Amino acid sequence: MRRTLLMLAIALSGCSKVESDTRPAFTLDASKPFVIELGRGSGWHGLDIVTVNQTGAVELRRIASDGSVEGASLQLSGSQVKELVDLVNSSHLTAMGRSYSDPNVEDGTQWVLWIQQSPSEKSIYFNNSFPGKITGFADQLDAELQKAGLSGVSWTPVAKQQAADEQKALWARIEPAK
Repeated sequence: MRRTLLMLAIALSGCSKVESDTRPAFTLDASKPFVIELGRGSGWHGLDIVTVNQTGAVELRRIASDGSVEGASLQLSGSQVKELVDLVNSSHLTAMGRSYSDPNVEDGTQWVLWIQQSPSEKSIYFNNSFPGKITGFADQLDAELQKAGLSGVSWTPVAKQQAADEQKALWARIEPAK
């Protein structure tokens, strides 16, 4: 009976593999310089990237249907920035593991989250495994971007080399420390 319950618990818990992180968790302070960067997409086709800093400046990058990259900018209000910082802290995003992956999915979706406030930094890689903390954060971020006028932004082409450098920089943030 115990073995059956154990097998059922394993099946219901999903197949995610979580890699722990040795870096200490930290509390993000809205009054000090910080960067929050969330990339969503794939390692193969590229990531749509949202970058927010403490001033509320938002830089957006998206992969266009032809594979090129387009960019746009937005401005969040002070209260929206505070809401995002509060969400990072209340969700304990800086205490999450280093990576989350589903080894049973060979292809799919990858996300990268990077939070930096000197001297602290956190990067997390998600590979077909998205805990509620990160999906909740992404949903709230998307809601704040909509409130700030995402549907009316003007998307412009990003130079190919600049786009490649931005993608490479975000991917590099999840590389293990050497």
